[in-house]
Amino acid sequence: MKALHLLDDLRRRVLVHRRLLGGSFAALTVWLVLQASTAPPPTTEPVWTAARDLASGTVVSRADLVRTGFAPGSVPAAAVRSVNAVLGRTLAMPLGRGEAVTAAHLAGSETLAGYPGRSAVAVRIPDGDVVALLSPGQRVALVASDPQGGQPPERVTDDAAVLVVPHRDSDTSGTSTGRLVVFAVPRAEADEVAAAGTTRYLSVVWSR
Repeated sequence: MKALHLLDDLRRRVLVHRRLLGGSFAALTVWLVLQASTAPPPTTEPVWTAARDLASGTVVSRADLVRTGFAPGSVPAAAVRSVNAVLGRTLAMPLGRGEAVTAAHLAGSETLAGYPGRSAVAVRIPDGDVVALLSPGQRVALVASDPQGGQPPERVTDDAAVLVVPHRDSDTSGTSTGRLVVFAVPRAEADEVAAAGTTRYLSVVWSR
């Protein structure tokens, strides 16, 4: 009889503990559900990024871009938020797939930030094979020659920094020959370089 009483007492204790544990688990489940339903959803900031690897000189089209959500605090400085500020612009430097487009990637006044005292001048270099050897950041000299041979060659600048070399498929012209290149030249020489690019042939000289 004593053994039966002990067994009944043990069963009652087990049932009490099971009820307590069951109630605790139920309360925990309700708390987790409430937390999940009341927690604010994660927020992201939309930024325009490259849909694929884009080379320097690419004229950006809508197909080149995709809108990507960045976690707050991870958005690159000067990231472009408006697609209209990008479309039709030329890349001054390569842009990797998924990389955010910033003002520094685009040819324009922003590109000259690293070249104080200079102006951007777009000129056509007749020898396309020479242009293929150019890349942004190179420093070269530009020599102008008379296509009629009436004047001797003249070095119009000793220090032209290559800013942008547009792609051949985006550098189209019905009558012009050669390829377009954008240089950063000393401001005092910009007008002369621009004029030489329209009236004479320009050649590239690597002097450094």
